[in-house]
Amino acid sequence: MNSLTRFSGLLLAAALPLTALADLPEERIEPSINAELAEHTKVFNKQIYKVADNVYSAVGWSIANSVMIVAPDGLIIVDAGESVEESRKVFAEFRKVTDKPVKAIVYTHFHPDHINGVKGFVTEEQVKSGEVQIYAHDTLLENVVTQGALVGPILGMRSAYTFGAMLNAADRKDMNGGIGPIAVGGASSFIPPTITFKQQLDTTIAGLKVQFRWAPSEAPDEIVMYLPDNRVLISAEVDQGPTLPNIHTLRGTKFRDPVLWVNSLDLLRSFNAEYMVPLHGRPVTGQDKVEEVLRMTRDGIAYIHDQTVRWMNKGLTPDELVEKVKLPPHLAGYAPYLREYYGTVKHSVRQIYQGYLGWFQGDPVDLDPTPPVEKDKRLIGMMGGRDKVLLAAGDAYLKGDYQWAAELAGYAIRVDHEDKLARDIKARSFRKLGYAQMNINWRNWYLMSAMELEGSLGEEQSLALAQRLRGTFLSPDMLKNLPVNIFLQNWVTRVDPDQANDVQLTLGFSFPDIKEEWALEVRRGVVQLHQGIPAGTTLKLTLDKTYLDTVISGENSLLKGAVLGDVKVDGSLLDIKTFLGCFDFAEAPLALTVR
Repeated sequence: MNSLTRFSGLLLAAALPLTALADLPEERIEPSINAELAEHTKVFNKQIYKVADNVYSAVGWSIANSVMIVAPDGLIIVDAGESVEESRKVFAEFRKVTDKPVKAIVYTHFHPDHINGVKGFVTEEQVKSGEVQIYAHDTLLENVVTQGALVGPILGMRSAYTFGAMLNAADRKDMNGGIGPIAVGGASSFIPPTITFKQQLDTTIAGLKVQFRWAPSEAPDEIVMYLPDNRVLISAEVDQGPTLPNIHTLRGTKFRDPVLWVNSLDLLRSFNAEYMVPLHGRPVTGQDKVEEVLRMTRDGIAYIHDQTVRWMNKGLTPDELVEKVKLPPHLAGYAPYLREYYGTVKHSVRQIYQGYLGWFQGDPVDLDPTPPVEKDKRLIGMMGGRDKVLLAAGDAYLKGDYQWAAELAGYAIRVDHEDKLARDIKARSFRKLGYAQMNINWRNWYLMSAMELEGSLGEEQSLALAQRLRGTFLSPDMLKNLPVNIFLQNWVTRVDPDQANDVQLTLGFSFPDIKEEWALEVRRGVVQLHQGIPAGTTLKLTLDKTYLDTVISGENSLLKGAVLGDVKVDGSLLDIKTFLGCFDFAEAPLALTVR
């Protein structure tokens, strides 16, 4: 039975009573994968690549590579992978090459797939004793804790969609992560850096000369590493590997400045390296080939940026820009480095516009728009009612116009989240769109959103998923290293105005073991963090930072500590209860598509 026959019931429904539009005819949409995307998966087959005489890159175990450098007096491990389990497997492969002791770990930047597996290579005791040093940019720790503490809940959920965390085996078959194999997850660990720098560091590690350079690009704290003795460049994600770089990530991130990224790629070109070892994908050999890959990558990013700005200055808005800015054939066809497996031109263009001009596109109608649900109710009424809208959506679906079908169905869903027919049309449209995608981010978002629409990713599942993914960005090891001010700063964005609008109270926090004092002032719905406790503050909690760590991890609470004596309380318990009641720490299920 073809799709037209299957859908005939929907088409005929125009002549039936409105209540007849209850369900779509049965249809099985078989999982499939874009042929080029499936072929791209072979790039990440598990293999240890030997580079020059002493560098080994482990490709295919985690979404990011780990690199082993064999130095005269020991090993340098560059990037620690996404989980302890996978990093242990990589270390076992490295141990087939050498049994030298690990002397240093290098974090090229703060993203979880580059740091979370560190305890698969070394122990905390080895680092504390000085046996192992950990090198990083001097903002890495700040980036780690700020990311997880400030926007962890929403970032965790959006990351789940980006990486297709709940997709079934059929939807993951032959898939990859664009820049590596599919992320496998696992236990997250973290050990803070012991040696950091800002701009550059030329040093000797385990008897080997190394040169570190700050190269802001895919991450603000990105660093690269050059080995002058054999002209090997560890390029981190300045060269993001076998894909068009992700100038913007759909999971959400601060503005990635393409100009800084291009400048950093030019910095890498200046090394004239004979070998390049990216932290995603395979190594590159030969000075001419390294130069070609770096030059073409920088030209791809520069073209997208420069043409976006050119047309912005002619008044085009994001929806117009994405139709105007397209890579020319010599760049778009440069495989695999500028193929859209991970980044895309379209979502990069939108973030460049936003990065320079913000959300306002110049039409004042957007300054105070009709609320979405009210707007959709009016539009549906003008179009003849919900059933006519969904008939049009069904017709678009039959004709293969899946984007239009999804847009039309979205009107009905915003008015009634439980509209089964609308959700079904949109879910089926997303599956059709998703299976056709070459880009893993777009594919995963379509398919995860389809699951949400189908009801297989409900509130309970989404809450559990967000909490699990949040642990990737803020693991227990990271929580131990959360500075007091970062923990308390998180309270500022948790204030509940309904509870705090009539409250004016200040609560001091004293930590004798680390000799720090801070205070939070609730001032009628606004919270200010003070370093030190203001004079006249009558409410104060005194506790050790070690106890606060157990509060942060969820093992204890401030009230429990007050009862058991781990927290000394000065002032009225009733006032402290009022103060604590001003904050909203409840976790809520996050619906990203059904809104």
